[in-house]
Amino acid sequence: MFTFGLAALTVAAMVLGAGSPAAATTTARTRITIDRHTSELFPFEPPYAEPPGVTYPAARVTATARHCPAGIVLMSASLVQDGLPTLWATAGHGAGEILCDGGTVELGMAFARIAPALHPGRATAHFSLRDSTTGEQFTESTRTVWIPC
Repeated sequence: MFTFGLAALTVAAMVLGAGSPAAATTTARTRITIDRHTSELFPFEPPYAEPPGVTYPAARVTATARHCPAGIVLMSASLVQDGLPTLWATAGHGAGEILCDGGTVELGMAFARIAPALHPGRATAHFSLRDSTTGEQFTESTRTVWIPC
C-alpha cells in the first residue's frame, strides 16, 4: 500500500508540475517590420488648404505588425528626412486607430512636408503601437527607408 500511495503521489506531482497545455503556451511579442521602400512621391492636397488646389509631394510608408493584440490599438507614425519632421498626409479622422484580431495587420501612413518638400532619397520612419485604454506601448520600430524617384 505504501508503494501504491507513493506512485500515485508521484504521478499527481508530475501532472500538476507540467501544468496545462494552455498555461505552457506564451503569447508572442508584438513586432513591427517597416518596409524599406516608400511609395513614389504623389501630390497631396491638404483638406483645408489655403489657397485651395495647392499640392505638396507626399510618400506612403507601410509596415506589418505581427501578433497585434486583439482590440483597438493606437498607431503612432513619423517620417524624418534631412533632420526635419513631416506631417501626416491624411484627412481621415481616426487614422491612427487600428483594429487588431490578435494576428497580423498591415500598417501605413502617408507623409508630406510643405517646405522644404519631401524628395527622393533616404528618410527615417518610426511606427509604434499602444493600448487604446491604458496607453501601454506594445512595440515600436524605426528604420531607414528609401523614397524612390
